[in-house]
Amino acid sequence: MESYAAMNDNHFLTARRHPDLSEEGVCRRDEFQRDRDRVMHSRAFRRMMHKTQIFNANMGDHYRNRLTHTLEVSQIARSIGKTLGLNDELIEAIALGHDLGHTPYGHIGERTLNNLLMDQVVDEIAPIHQGFKHNFQSMRLVDELESRCSAYSGLNLTLAVREGILKHTSTTKNGEIINYPEADYTNIDLLRPSFTFEGQIVAIADEVAQCTHDLEDGVRSRIIGFDSIIGNDLVKRVIDAYSIPVNSNTKTPAYDTRNLIIKNMVGFLIKDICAASRVCIEDYMQKYGPSFRSAADCINEKCIQFSSDVDAARKTLYNMITTKVICSEQISASDAKSEYIIKQLFKAYYVHPKQLPDYVLDKYCNRKGIKFDRVALSDKTIIQDPAFIRTICDHISGMTDQFASRDYFRLYVPDHI
Repeated sequence: MESYAAMNDNHFLTARRHPDLSEEGVCRRDEFQRDRDRVMHSRAFRRMMHKTQIFNANMGDHYRNRLTHTLEVSQIARSIGKTLGLNDELIEAIALGHDLGHTPYGHIGERTLNNLLMDQVVDEIAPIHQGFKHNFQSMRLVDELESRCSAYSGLNLTLAVREGILKHTSTTKNGEIINYPEADYTNIDLLRPSFTFEGQIVAIADEVAQCTHDLEDGVRSRIIGFDSIIGNDLVKRVIDAYSIPVNSNTKTPAYDTRNLIIKNMVGFLIKDICAASRVCIEDYMQKYGPSFRSAADCINEKCIQFSSDVDAARKTLYNMITTKVICSEQISASDAKSEYIIKQLFKAYYVHPKQLPDYVLDKYCNRKGIKFDRVALSDKTIIQDPAFIRTICDHISGMTDQFASRDYFRLYVPDHI
């Protein structure tokens, strides 16, 4: 198969928002390598270690967290990319950065912040009608919130990596683009899939990881029984394809059996993606032959995909995971507590803004072009400012599970207890 990889020296794909220092005289890295390294050395990347995927850390040591999920997405995506002859470095940079904007406590944190901003901030205060979604927040992090030098804010990543991070999941809700402020969408079409094959690979690798590894964690927790899984069409296909021995008389198969099924399911889905996508890529390239010299000359259709029958089986399996695991009593109870903590944190910072740390208030003042002064800062004025409400959202979304819990304790539990 001819290589259709995004090239490391493509000026359009490697464009950065700010002039960057050259690496002359040091170990030379390609542009996408530099992006990967910047993501890996960021504080947001390290914090993912203490952010929930589905099961929080109190439930056991072997459940996935947001960081291990990210590493698994990277591995799956690179496996697909290598088979299809695409740019491994671009894939890795996008994959490692795709979930940087995730909240504490998993997806309930994302939903709670979105509801607070869209529907009700706190008590009688009107909402600001700005949404929250982790892919937009990931882009906000790499563009604005992280810092690596005094010359500019953000990590100053290349266009291809920024676009791939944003497009790893949907940018719309109910057919409309999510209202998310303060972002640079130059050369990014929010209504299309990622404009590189590499970006599309990360998006589908995320789906593979969610389907297979969320299933494994659900079985490990015993929330979902193995007997429920064994009748699923996709699981049956994997068992048959790899001749995995299964004792039909047991509801709790040995670890080795569970591991074989999950491991081979990942391989089964990767193989299916590569076969289906190879046909789509070659057909698209023959028709359009994009050269990646401008936004209009990039990929504008979804070419990385499952075969139709496997995709249907995968969706059925994930619907079962959602019903039996994500909506289970155990996860729902954890989500309810997490939602409460986030709402109370938001309320505390909103009602008494000076409870926020200096570095948070200083960032807000810098954005407004005013000098940070705790004494002069008026609580009544800033709480009317949507930018301040977004600052609270940024602060909470960046927290780890433990930090959020500790801060709730600090704000609401009297010291003398």
